[in-house]
Amino acid sequence: MSEFKLDRRSFLGGILTASAVAAFPIMVCGVSTAEASEQPVEILYWVTVNSDNSVTCIIPQSELGQAVTTTISQLLAEELEVNWSTVRTEFYDPNTNLDNNNMYVWTTTIGSMSAHYLFDPARVAGAQIRTMLVEAAAAHSGWPVSSFVASENFVHHKTTGKKFSYAELAPLAIDIAPPPADQLQLKPAGEWKLIGNSVDRVDLKAATTGSIQYGIDVEVPGMRYAAIRQCPVFGGKIKNLDDSALKNLAGSPVAVRLGGGHAGYNSPVPEGEDPDLWATPAITSDAVVVVADTWWQAEKGLDALKIEWDEGTHKNHSSRSLENTLSKKLDAPLSFTMSRGDVDAAMKSASRTHKAEYRYPFMDPAPLEPLNCTALFNKSGVTIWSSSQYADEAVRVVAELTGLPRNQVSFRMMNAGGGFGRLAENDFVYQAVQIAMEFPDTPIKLLWSREECIRKSFYAPLTVARYESAIDSDGKISAWVCRAASVQGGDQAYGATEFPFYFPNSLIEYDRSTPSPLPFGWMRGVGYTQHLWMNFGFLDEVARLSGKDPANVYRDLLHESKVPLDTSEYDIAVARAKTLRRVLEETLKWTAWDTTAVPRGSGRGIVVSDSEYYAGYGVSSAKAAVVDVTIQADNSLSIDKVSIAIDCGTVINPDVVKAQLEGGVAYALTNAFHSEITVKDGRVQQSNFHDYPILRMHEMPKVDIKILPGTGTPLSVGEDSVPITIAALTNAIADAGGPRVRSLPIKMS
Repeated sequence: MSEFKLDRRSFLGGILTASAVAAFPIMVCGVSTAEASEQPVEILYWVTVNSDNSVTCIIPQSELGQAVTTTISQLLAEELEVNWSTVRTEFYDPNTNLDNNNMYVWTTTIGSMSAHYLFDPARVAGAQIRTMLVEAAAAHSGWPVSSFVASENFVHHKTTGKKFSYAELAPLAIDIAPPPADQLQLKPAGEWKLIGNSVDRVDLKAATTGSIQYGIDVEVPGMRYAAIRQCPVFGGKIKNLDDSALKNLAGSPVAVRLGGGHAGYNSPVPEGEDPDLWATPAITSDAVVVVADTWWQAEKGLDALKIEWDEGTHKNHSSRSLENTLSKKLDAPLSFTMSRGDVDAAMKSASRTHKAEYRYPFMDPAPLEPLNCTALFNKSGVTIWSSSQYADEAVRVVAELTGLPRNQVSFRMMNAGGGFGRLAENDFVYQAVQIAMEFPDTPIKLLWSREECIRKSFYAPLTVARYESAIDSDGKISAWVCRAASVQGGDQAYGATEFPFYFPNSLIEYDRSTPSPLPFGWMRGVGYTQHLWMNFGFLDEVARLSGKDPANVYRDLLHESKVPLDTSEYDIAVARAKTLRRVLEETLKWTAWDTTAVPRGSGRGIVVSDSEYYAGYGVSSAKAAVVDVTIQADNSLSIDKVSIAIDCGTVINPDVVKAQLEGGVAYALTNAFHSEITVKDGRVQQSNFHDYPILRMHEMPKVDIKILPGTGTPLSVGEDSVPITIAALTNAIADAGGPRVRSLPIKMS
């Protein structure tokens, strides 16, 4: 038993003799009348117990709409033994995490990894806190720990039925050392009450009543608003600024110049890795800001300014010329090579060969909530109200910018209206703090216009891939060649190299060295959104040239005997093939693939894959998609249904899994039909949702989801339906007699 300090609270009698029972506070309706703390009590940084006996779960992630506040709370609450209706949530403090050597384990909201990496830490924290509360009850009462059990926000004495509330035990529990993780007995799956069940989202009421507080909703007394305009050509500078027209405008507008600069890295860099190889620096452009009493006054002030830009070296740049540069680059060997067997010999002996080139445009993540950040700079430090998918880095960036000690940078996380990778960059935070430094003691809310959001984003990279295959006399693929070039950015070679199939002879080359003035950014589905539909599109082409059903080609390639014995981490590769084949077979049965007659003008496409970044990574779900389409008489396309089956390990909340997959389908169709960023004269041509649209409600097809039984830690879900939906869709169009899609966005004419 941990040492108990009697002066923490008064209690009558004490332990008198070995046979005596400690006097117990009087119980009313089975609840102790001993006073609970009027102030919330935080335990182990993970949970706060409130005076009303509710609990607040600390969430070390950004809520982008993916329900992470619910799923992480389920993990904590399961072991903590609390009533779900009493659960509240609060976002973590990045400084707490940084001060405690990354004690939250995983705080960057990227890659759909939160459930995977926090599954054990959150449950362990819940179990530790529960144990501390039970020990506090034992120390308080004098009864042994073994005579107590925790349930429904109370610690109950098994024999007498007496109980203590968590609220009254929490002040005592904080003085008890948490048990080591390896000494805890976590609840077995058979005893779970919350994990695995579709409990209501913790933000359900707030979402349905419009009371969720997003960054754009922040209001601070005395706040002024900032509107921003950045050089329309990436890399340009301010040459001249005439702000004389502002003196005649309402709102006391003031113009401020912002210099571009290093705003941090746009993804966490693993320990020991070279940041320049792992991720590209996030750089802000030179900009002009107007600060006024309202945002509209600030925006109109921008319109009144006379700004002369030095457009720099990229003023004649175009995405079309860059696309052609990438295509020409494929004529020569590329910087990264992965090969097996003898491709040249297989090509020479082939019964048939086939070639094709695929292209993927620049794309913008385009979250619905415009970029925003509110900042207050004063002698006490700087306070930031915003959302970020990389808040720890935001704090470091601001500390570097201001020269303040990190503990004088307070980041208050807000809900985000989408993220999709764009909020992994902290450029808008960097800019807001720069402005706030010009107006000490005045809160400044920076809000980007939609035009700025689209034209000055961080973009999924322009990519060109060239394929070649050899088909032997048995109609099987004897050689596979993929040579892919992207513009400069983060390493996404896995999109081509982690294709889940092995061929007897193969050559994969990849390059990301071609300079581009458009900055690289991560986007939902990451490298797989670029590469997977290309890989499966070309494989579908080859299968049809051989007269084979693509599903049967997948079946054959996913046999464990196809995994070469010299494969790195061979056992993992075999397990991967078996899992994918099982998911494929389940999907074929579920969608009646082998027995459904497809009428003329209709088509079906199928894809099975995971989204593993590297061999042995073990984070990605295994999933399959079937897309049914019909090409109408006027050549318009109808998407009749999208069916997705997934094995995502242990499922924390089935409804959340389904919602994420359905949302991913909508995002995939947006990418496939509508998303293309083009550049002319150094300028992004798109500006708002009229020319960079998102999927409309009437365009959304029926979506069927089948969650297959899984075990082990939870695997990715949030990004998983994006790449497989695009891939199955493009193959379905070809199956229906439509064009072979080799470039996005899809054009049916």
